[in-house]
Amino acid sequence: MDRPRELSKRPAESDRRSLYLVLLLIILSFIGFLARPGFASKVPVRDGLEVKLKLRNVLTTDNVRRGDEIEFEVAEDVMISGHVVIAKGATAHGKVLDVKGAFNPRANNAEVVFQFLTVSSVDHQDLPVRPRVDRTKKGHDDEIHEKSPIPGQIARVVGADKGKEYEVYVDGSFSVEASDAMVMTAPAAAPNPAPSSAPASTLAPAAAATPAPLAGADIAAAPSSVEFGSTPDGADIVVDGNVVGNTPSILRLTPGHHSIEIRMAGYRTWSRIMVVDPESHPSVRAILIKQ
Repeated sequence: MDRPRELSKRPAESDRRSLYLVLLLIILSFIGFLARPGFASKVPVRDGLEVKLKLRNVLTTDNVRRGDEIEFEVAEDVMISGHVVIAKGATAHGKVLDVKGAFNPRANNAEVVFQFLTVSSVDHQDLPVRPRVDRTKKGHDDEIHEKSPIPGQIARVVGADKGKEYEVYVDGSFSVEASDAMVMTAPAAAPNPAPSSAPASTLAPAAAATPAPLAGADIAAAPSSVEFGSTPDGADIVVDGNVVGNTPSILRLTPGHHSIEIRMAGYRTWSRIMVVDPESHPSVRAILIKQ
């Protein structure tokens, strides 16, 4: 009598094990999905794009020699159409061309001469850079001559101090693979002048400045208007998995990350990850490609 009961328990245990295995596979698949790198877009970088750099180490007539490589870092993000193409903190390189007056206390022409070489883009390309907006023939126009006194150094030691800023320009046109996470910055609010006719005792104290929202941070705030359009018109607008309207439309989205899809039968789905900042008014324009 007990044997049939034992046999009936075995299938139930086997079913539970199968269920546990399926759940484990689902969890591992979800973790793998979260670990995937974001989508990427080919962003065109035009010739003459400005990049701000900072010198990483002090540069003097006593600590470098001709042919030495020198390093800079990007001072702020370089963005094109909401995409970061050169990130703040990225490395840029230069090369020492000449050092004059090294270890010579009587030298009147002491200086360090160098040139900029490349800056690293977000997809790890080394983009060539030049020190001027207009492209010129390679030569003396590309040379930087540094002969400023260095704080804390003896008078004869000249060059450039750590942290000195430079403006360089991308030398040529390139295509950079940038993240599809678009950074939408809120426009700066115009200051409200205090009315001059009100008595001083009735003026409200100035409100503390609200710090600008960090790019990519999900912030609970009032929705922002986002304009959606497509070519052709009449496509479905899908926000975070929900169909919310058709193009063209102006919709209200809460600040933070949003998954955007523009769908139309017979066309490839257009998708992006958008970051909306409070009080911004970004626009989305999708050009749909036939399947």
